[in-house]
Amino acid sequence: MKIDLNDHVALVTGGSRGIGRAICTALAEAGARVLINYRSAKDEAVSLRDEITEAGGEAHLWQADVANFEAVKSMFDFLEADFGRLDILVNNAGIIKDTLLLSMKLDDWERVIDANLKGTFLCTRFGAELMFRQRSGAIINMSSVSAIRSSRGQTNYAASKGGVISFTRACATELASRGIRVNAVLPGFIETDMTQRVMSRAGKQTLERIPAGRFGQPQDIAGLVVFLASRQAEYITGQAIPVDGGLSI
Repeated sequence: MKIDLNDHVALVTGGSRGIGRAICTALAEAGARVLINYRSAKDEAVSLRDEITEAGGEAHLWQADVANFEAVKSMFDFLEADFGRLDILVNNAGIIKDTLLLSMKLDDWERVIDANLKGTFLCTRFGAELMFRQRSGAIINMSSVSAIRSSRGQTNYAASKGGVISFTRACATELASRGIRVNAVLPGFIETDMTQRVMSRAGKQTLERIPAGRFGQPQDIAGLVVFLASRQAEYITGQAIPVDGGLSI
């Protein structure tokens, strides 16, 4: 299936590394103009922009902490002024701070909830306002298989990602009449910098639980995101779709 996203404008939060990087690349390859959001990984963001540009695509950068209201507002003000529209929003930015419940500090809880859930809310709030005016758009929120099959030490992460699923479904109900679709993707164990610690600690045992017999790659997630962003998925909204090699079965 060839997906054509020419004339589409896409914003990917946390787009400089891992899954976000693969999503930015795939959207650009499909023809979208991509705004790559990053918080601190400037070198990786610049490298990705250059890769996309050299391949004939169009990419731009914007630094912002998605948990900061004013920073997010500035990002969307820039997007509206320079692009005039938003067709695709991928809320991918997120962090992990795993620790057992009885050892978890309040800061560990708040930072994960802020980045993963509050950030998704803020970007969706501003993104939906732009999409309302054009009566179209696709929002893809990155949840996690941990929301439905969690592991020890992930009470904060599981809560944030479970909240993303419920938030996605509520938004889909509110926004469908305006032609805006909202879906969630639930990655399983995907090989990225963020998951290296988990892999090194329990990689063998985890692999034994995955029916597909392998860990996922960022491209496994990017392909679904591009599809959900396209017109081919225009009758899909409010869904939470695992991409986990069968781990959640």
